[in-house]
Amino acid sequence: MDLRVHQPAGHPMPEIAAFVANLKSAFGEREIDEAIRRGKAGEPTFYARENGRSVGTARSSVTGGESGQ
Repeated sequence: MDLRVHQPAGHPMPEIAAFVANLKSAFGEREIDEAIRRGKAGEPTFYARENGRSVGTARSSVTGGESGQ
């Protein structure tokens, strides 16, 4: 009888996952998790894109600078 062994797939965003792990180490897990949660909820506190996937809310781009200058 052949049994299939489920191999866990690699992370879909491995570079971002490593970066987030470093942020959590430097600034605290609670703080980074909160920023990610808020980004997923629509606030521009966290946005990441890798391998065609994105998570969070991107900041709107500002163009043209202030008027009158």
